[in-house]
Amino acid sequence: MAAYPKELPQPSNYLSEGGILSWLTTVDHKRIAVLYGVTTLAFLLIGGIEGLLIRLQLATPNGTLLSADGYNQIFTMHGTTMIFLVVMPVGVGFFSNFVVPLQIGARDVAFPRLNALSYWLFLFGGLLLHASFVWRAAPDVGWFGYANLTERYYSPGPNVDFWIVSLLILGVSSVIGGVNFFVTVVNMRAPGLTFMRLPLFTWSVLVMFVLILVAFPPLTVGLILLWMDRNYGTHFYEVVAGATPLLWQHLFWLFGHPEVYIMVLPAFGIMSEIVPVFSRKPLFGYPMMVYSTVLIGFLSYGVWAHHMFAVGMGPVADSAFMLTSMLIAIPTGIKIFSWIATIWGGSLKMKTAFYFAIAFILQFTIGGLSGIMHASPPIDLQQTDSYFVVAHFHYVLFGGTFFALVGGLYYWWPKVTGRMMSERLGKLNFWLTVIGFNATFFPMHILGAEGMPRRVYHYPAGMGWDSLNLLATIGAFILATSVLVLVINMVTSLRSGELAEDDPWDGRTLEWTIPSPPPEYNFGRIPVVHGRDAFWLQKYGRGLEAGQLRTDTDPTTAPLEPGTPEVVHVPPPSIFPIVLAAGILVIGIGMMVWVRIILVGAAVSLLAIIGMAFELSNYGVADDVVEHQGGLDNRKIGIWAFIGSETLFFASLISTYLIYKNRNVVGPTAKDILEIPLTSGSTFILLMSSLLMVLSLSALQRADYKWSRIWLFGTIGCGLMFLGGQVYEFTHFYHEGLSLQTNLFGQTFFTLVGFHGAHVTIGVIWLMVLAGASLMGGLESRRSLALDCAALYWHFVDIVWIIIFSLIYLMKATGV
Repeated sequence: MAAYPKELPQPSNYLSEGGILSWLTTVDHKRIAVLYGVTTLAFLLIGGIEGLLIRLQLATPNGTLLSADGYNQIFTMHGTTMIFLVVMPVGVGFFSNFVVPLQIGARDVAFPRLNALSYWLFLFGGLLLHASFVWRAAPDVGWFGYANLTERYYSPGPNVDFWIVSLLILGVSSVIGGVNFFVTVVNMRAPGLTFMRLPLFTWSVLVMFVLILVAFPPLTVGLILLWMDRNYGTHFYEVVAGATPLLWQHLFWLFGHPEVYIMVLPAFGIMSEIVPVFSRKPLFGYPMMVYSTVLIGFLSYGVWAHHMFAVGMGPVADSAFMLTSMLIAIPTGIKIFSWIATIWGGSLKMKTAFYFAIAFILQFTIGGLSGIMHASPPIDLQQTDSYFVVAHFHYVLFGGTFFALVGGLYYWWPKVTGRMMSERLGKLNFWLTVIGFNATFFPMHILGAEGMPRRVYHYPAGMGWDSLNLLATIGAFILATSVLVLVINMVTSLRSGELAEDDPWDGRTLEWTIPSPPPEYNFGRIPVVHGRDAFWLQKYGRGLEAGQLRTDTDPTTAPLEPGTPEVVHVPPPSIFPIVLAAGILVIGIGMMVWVRIILVGAAVSLLAIIGMAFELSNYGVADDVVEHQGGLDNRKIGIWAFIGSETLFFASLISTYLIYKNRNVVGPTAKDILEIPLTSGSTFILLMSSLLMVLSLSALQRADYKWSRIWLFGTIGCGLMFLGGQVYEFTHFYHEGLSLQTNLFGQTFFTLVGFHGAHVTIGVIWLMVLAGASLMGGLESRRSLALDCAALYWHFVDIVWIIIFSLIYLMKATGV
């Protein structure tokens, strides 16, 4: 049953139309979702092979399949691949890309070309990571890369460098995706689709993308500091210089624990879609499910140090993080009880997707219960670095997340491809997965309790671990067989599967109102929503359990009605996202090989950015073919989201400075060397530039182009003067004996102030491009938002400098 007339002609299948070039230049969110899906499947097979090698090595005592170094590389790559290249991108890339725009009634995402850029960066980052195998230098320090074992002294080869650069590229991809989808959900919802009417999957990924924006900056800072230690002679994690390796753990787990929920929240959302549909009941306790999702996101940023109970933080810190770690179980428990209550008394349809959903509840609960154990410091101290921990996080991330993701694949496969998957092969896939998973990972609970440490590449006979390790290895091959069955089911479906109806599962949400697979434009008319589960109510009215079809077809009284007729625009293809991603990849390669290669990559990237900005005829509107449906412009919300993420980046750098500024072993300090009069003048110039920026924007908005250009060039001049003052100050400090390598104050000062200077440089280049557009007559008053977004960024950079100036220079003047 369609929710609105299909007036527009049905296009050919988006999966098959066009050649390779169309896939390289596509900005269609559905095609990008397919690219994510194919890529993550390839990385799943690679990561699975790495996992099988681990199990073969440990199947018997004194295994000889892998050397100690080879084993370290394999288990590091297995963890890194599965987390960064499989589980997270399946939720972030595949499901979010395909489902979210359809569920909110949008024609595409807010920034289609940024969406494509996010994918290509993900692909190139993953390929660079695995290129390390070609040089026989795969990362070998664990997916967590604990300092100080990652320092050049202990890891002299390029192994860690591959890991650092790849994760930096993947982090850029994730933040771009976070900005894009945050704006999409906030501002692209169909009329009437309020936040308390959003499907739970969309709610889950909205919270997930907020977590991405706040969690990746600390990891980025940690990786940058580690890169500088390895390549520029700094000592951010070396005890002999007065530093502490625990800084890495704090920065990493500030990312690492929200990352757990970045991976799990899409699974929660998928469960909240599958369970009501196959129970033929509305989701029990929808408001509490929404609040619990938000609470999980909030609490996940306050539990990171439960990964550090063994480092000696002290009883106060241990108690605080113990409490928050236990509190986060409450909203998670709410979700489990809600799913069970939804199933209870329902008219169940036992399809493969529902099988995986039920298994998710059981397996994730087991993992959650062992997680609550680790919230207690005494128990955690006993189980840390044992195979009990390995069992715990695999029950959460595989037994939980993977089961839900596969269930979601079976659920949305008809909508993605227009064909059904085999239920017979699906059931076989399910039982092999359940048996193989539990045979692989449940014995690890016992192995850990019996004292088997994790990360060991062999163990002696007579420890009592032989039979359980052999069982785990057999289970791993059963699990591999289940993945093979899944792939066979997918290929068979694409070749000869039964054609899918528009609504094969009797769905509840907007994606089931359109053809399978969806047309390029998604919706002929943007629907108008008047209630939660609008499509279900459109079909059955309020007689939900009875399943009685509606007889009232008056659209004005329906919970879902056709929107007004519209001219349909779809985003045009673009070559610039892949070119820009290639430029960033070249920068990453240059970081490991030769500094001049960085300049080549930077030039390619800059040209690609400018080309992307001027690509459309109406270049003043970013991705102007995707018009926002909310009250604010997409670009303005996007720049605010980016600024929020950058705030966490600078907060991490500033925190590092405050921790280290008085922990110097040798060399001059702030009191000895800073020149406040000089920097005060530079600060005044930078603050004046914000005033000139305001005047330029105001003049542009009233179409006074002459004075807009004058004030704009004045802003650029002030920025250049500020940067000149920084160069002079850095040169002066160098002659006074303070350099990046001198002491902790020098390295934190130059890093913090240097990154701020880099942001000022980016702002100056941005304003120069806009000034050039203005001189050519292209920056008109109706396009003033282009300058408005640049102004927001410029004001942010100025505010950050006020904080830096106060903490470094003014605190020095007052003797603090």
